[in-house]
Amino acid sequence: MNADEVIFDVTTAEFEARVVRASSKAPVVVDFWAEWCAPCRALGPVLGRLVESYNGKMLLARVNVDREPELAARFGVQGIPAVKVFRDGAVAREFVGALSEADVARVLASVVPSAADELVRNGDARLQGGSPEEAEALYRQAIEAESGHAGALLRLGTVLVERGQAAEAGEVLGRIEANAAEYAEAQGMLGRIEFAEVCREAGGRQTCERRAADGPDDLEARYALGCCLAAAGEYEGAMEAFLQVLTADRNFRDGAAKEAMLHTFSLAGAQSEVVKAYRRKMAAALY
Repeated sequence: MNADEVIFDVTTAEFEARVVRASSKAPVVVDFWAEWCAPCRALGPVLGRLVESYNGKMLLARVNVDREPELAARFGVQGIPAVKVFRDGAVAREFVGALSEADVARVLASVVPSAADELVRNGDARLQGGSPEEAEALYRQAIEAESGHAGALLRLGTVLVERGQAAEAGEVLGRIEANAAEYAEAQGMLGRIEFAEVCREAGGRQTCERRAADGPDDLEARYALGCCLAAAGEYEGAMEAFLQVLTADRNFRDGAAKEAMLHTFSLAGAQSEVVKAYRRKMAAALY
C-alpha cells in the first residue's frame, strides 16, 4: 500500500467512503486539525509515524476543520487537535489534545483487530455465505486464541443453539462476562435455551398448542406454548402468550411470565416496534 493510501487528506464528500466504509476493513484514525494550531502540528507527525508502523493495517485521514467545518460539526469537534478512531463504521476510541507518543500508541493499539477478531470476522463471512460448519470452526479457533473473546463466544453459542446443542451452548454463552457488550444478547440466548427445555418438558409444541386451545384458562399450557414459540424464534406469538398469562395472573410462577417476556424482548431486539408495543402492554398489565 502506497504512503498516500495510508495517510491522506479527506473532504466531506469523501468521508463516508474513505473513512466510515473503509473502517470495516481496517481502523481509520481521523485527525481533526488546522494549520494555525500548534498542538496539531506537534501531534500530526506522531500520528503519522505510529499509523505507518502498522504497515497498512491502519489508515490516517486528516480533516482540516477550516476547510471542512461540516465534518467538525457533525462529529462534535469543539477543540483541536481532536482524534477519532473509526472501526466497523463507528467511533471506537477518541481523544482531544496532543498526547504523548506513548499514550497515542496505547490508544491505537486498543483498536487494531487481534488475531481472534480476524477469525471472527472471517467466521461471520462464512456464516452469511451459508457455511455454518466453517463459521463454527473459525469461532472455535478464535476462542482458542483468546479464551474470553465475547464476540466469538456469542457467535459460537448462537450456532450451537440453532443446531440444538443446548448444553454446550449454555456453557459457552455462560462464559461471557457481565461487562461485555455482548452480555445482554447472551442472556437472551440463554433464555432461549431455557424456553426450549420448558417446551420439551411440557410435551413439545404440538401438545402445548392443543392444551392451550382446549383450555383457554390453562395458564400453564399458555406459558409453555409461549416458551415453545420463543424457542422457535416466533417472538411476537410468544410475547402475546406470555402477556395473556400476565394479564390473568401477574404473579404466575413468582413472576416467571414477566421474566419470560423480558428474555423475549432481548431476543427480538430491544428497539423493534413490536417489542416497544409489548413493553407498553406489559406495563399496563402489571401496573
